[in-house]
Amino acid sequence: MYKKIIPAVTVIFGFWILLQLAFSINVFHNPMNYFIVITLFFLCIQATLKHRK
Repeated sequence: MYKKIIPAVTVIFGFWILLQLAFSINVFHNPMNYFIVITLFFLCIQATLKHRK
């Protein structure tokens, strides 16, 4: 499950960053970006822990 979710979220996040750059929005002042990064971080940790079992 994580093999499909993590890359999909990463690609969508990449497009989200490109869209913000295209509209000249400051990427570092958008709280949604931090939420997505934290979510990806915890998904990666969860996948790593599940893979070790």
